[in-house]
Amino acid sequence: MAMTASAQLDTFIVPVTPERHGARRWRRFASYAFARSLRDVPVVMAELEPAASALPLVFRQTPSGWEVVALLSLSSASCGIFVTAQGTWRGTYVPSALRAYPFVADETGTDGKATLMIDEASGLITDDPADEPFFDATSQPSEALAQVVTFFRTRAASQIETRTAARALADAGLLTKWTPSHAMTEVDASGYWTVDQVALGALADHHLAELWRSGALRLAHAQGVSQHHIGWIARIVAAGLGKTGSVAVSPPPQPSGDIASFLSALSDAQAADLDQRS
Repeated sequence: MAMTASAQLDTFIVPVTPERHGARRWRRFASYAFARSLRDVPVVMAELEPAASALPLVFRQTPSGWEVVALLSLSSASCGIFVTAQGTWRGTYVPSALRAYPFVADETGTDGKATLMIDEASGLITDDPADEPFFDATSQPSEALAQVVTFFRTRAASQIETRTAARALADAGLLTKWTPSHAMTEVDASGYWTVDQVALGALADHHLAELWRSGALRLAHAQGVSQHHIGWIARIVAAGLGKTGSVAVSPPPQPSGDIASFLSALSDAQAADLDQRS
């Protein structure tokens, strides 16, 4: 099953199998506390503009190729500013990779496919008959689990598009190491890359046309615009407003498409669960 990469959560993540989970159930998450320790999270082209409108985007090179990530903090010391003490999300957009928790996907297989995984430390695997079954009586994915698989397959297709566009920028010599700003250190910026806007502006028209066809020009523009979020994140950290007591902001309606449909369903279920528990 082709699926998207894990958000690199530091948790006990295992494959979802009938042998391990056939008799068990899972519950949709009701808190974003699991994302509090994350410094960045991958984003894909299907959510590019909404993500860029809310979070700084940068590039990162991985064994699987170039990826685009949304920064959730400017340093490892300031993680958690987007998650309130109550576990609600402070920002105006939630990256899709965080919406399918406790599920993630492992892309490290040599056959080019990925394995559906679940965080068994999430507390969301249960034996409660009211929760969603993993598999049916014939060991086939339940309807709910099939939706999860569909989501990851859809997101994976967009991830391929994202890597293609990012690679086009790299091949054109338009990615440069991120220069630290706003009291960041070289260590804070290490491993991240941004678009060299000066070099982009100097490209000949036929090169720009090629970048447009691959989606790279759209990606470069969105990434450049997103950098304007760095300043307000730095001000939040400097003012000490990112830890507790800030007003939580509900995410706006998500963009249309297959990814959005499933993510909206997850979000609605999350909201209903929170209302029931409050």
